[in-house]
Amino acid sequence: MTQKPAAPALVSATLAQVYIQQDHLEQARRMLARVLQADPEHGHALALVARLQARSRARLYAGYRPGRGLAVRWHDAPDLPDLHVVAAIFRPVPGISGASLYVTSTACRGASGEHSFEFPGDARGPATATLCLARWDGARLVPVAVHEPLSW
Repeated sequence: MTQKPAAPALVSATLAQVYIQQDHLEQARRMLARVLQADPEHGHALALVARLQARSRARLYAGYRPGRGLAVRWHDAPDLPDLHVVAAIFRPVPGISGASLYVTSTACRGASGEHSFEFPGDARGPATATLCLARWDGARLVPVAVHEPLSW
């Protein structure tokens, strides 16, 4: 009886990105090491390694509440005086192939907290929001934690 050769292990920067999104950081690090061993100049893998190195313990949670806006919670945020929760809401504009953009933020007053973002006008869907904990370094916005986009 002959045995089939073992299937080659899947090595992929995209799989490492999925591990990061699912908070399986050690698996992501191992996968990225294997990708970079095969190709030390792999752009996507290098970007993900940089993302992991910059990642803080901070966590951001959010959910849409119909008629009341976005409920946001955070914890383990670094003690930075200029740390904010930033929300950007994209909504299609009827009659044109474009979207309106509404951006707002609120200061984080501690390592953990919560805030509700209410939107001007009619905030019913369809809409998509992206949220992050970030600080301003004088020249650019520096994300500390990023939430997956929400759509409703």
